[in-house]
Amino acid sequence: MDTILTQKNKCMIDIDFHTHTGFSDDCDCTVEEMLEGAAARGIKILAVTDHFDPGYPDPEFPFTIDFHEYQETMSAAREKYRGTMEILTGLEVGIMEGQFDAANSVINAYPYDFIIGSFHCHRGNDLYTFDYTDVDGPAMLEDFYTYMYDCLKAFDNYDIVGHFSILDRYIGKLYDYSPFEDVIDEILKLLVQSGKGIEINTSSFKYGTGTWLPRESILRRYKELGGEILTFGSDAHNPEHYQLHFNDAVEFARELGFRYHCIFRKRKPEFLPL
Repeated sequence: MDTILTQKNKCMIDIDFHTHTGFSDDCDCTVEEMLEGAAARGIKILAVTDHFDPGYPDPEFPFTIDFHEYQETMSAAREKYRGTMEILTGLEVGIMEGQFDAANSVINAYPYDFIIGSFHCHRGNDLYTFDYTDVDGPAMLEDFYTYMYDCLKAFDNYDIVGHFSILDRYIGKLYDYSPFEDVIDEILKLLVQSGKGIEINTSSFKYGTGTWLPRESILRRYKELGGEILTFGSDAHNPEHYQLHFNDAVEFARELGFRYHCIFRKRKPEFLPL
């Protein structure tokens, strides 16, 4: 589907719950540029979820924030856009073994509205820069989801899991997931039992991979297991990517049986009809 055409169509939902600004090390746009772009696109509820990735292995991208300045800036922005767009302050926290205390100390220090728990690394390796040339794809995927499960059993200070099947974006092939569906089931059961959600993240479309994150089988199984907490996030680092393919994402969710999506205020989900 043509990206420009999709962006011109009125979005079915007036939110975006996974976005970044210049506070994130990988975003080249200022806070003002990002927020003005969101307002110009008619977004009514915007969750700003800038990166905090304790222990991230690339020293050029430490993915930390001046958290006091972040809060002050978001507070001022809420006032500026009051009546036009509601701005909710969140974080996208990188979940990594050995960094749970560091993550908790930051999350608990301020009254955030929304916390995305994401996996950007696997056993200390950055997924973005990792060389997948000679990797055994199925073995890596099974170990990745085992690692995810172990981490989520130990760390639960998040509201939804971000871009669940992130390796599909990078590994170079959409592998058959049936050999390790048991461990994915355990992750999804853990999410449902602990009241955690999942997002439909549309960021892969801007990279040209055209894959839903999570892939259909994962989202379908989450719903079958009783999962209801669903958010929509573009993962935008540039205003042009806000709500990318959101109309398609809404139809995707409806086809899988979802009738509601969620927004979060003060870490509490609120259900809105799709």
